[in-house]
Amino acid sequence: MKEGFKDKVAKFCTITLLVVIGAGGAVSVWPTYLRGRSLKLQDAELTRRIEEKKREIEKLKENQRRFKTDRDFVEQIARRNGRVFPGELVFKFED
Repeated sequence: MKEGFKDKVAKFCTITLLVVIGAGGAVSVWPTYLRGRSLKLQDAELTRRIEEKKREIEKLKENQRRFKTDRDFVEQIARRNGRVFPGELVFKFED
């Protein structure tokens, strides 16, 4: 069966229309794809920062617990901050 000129034109127009629709769809979806990728990266960064803050909070809670129960820890922190017992003689050396 031989195709007529009209059939060839109709087939060409149909294929061209499908290609244009596909390309238009791809162009319209691309910014959404990039935004989604950017949001995933932001999510990963925020999750990392949240985990870091959780570790800091746990460390602070541990220090609070030690302040209540560990006399040596309290003395160590106090001495690091220049505190001394009453009547204690301290020598400070400067470079």
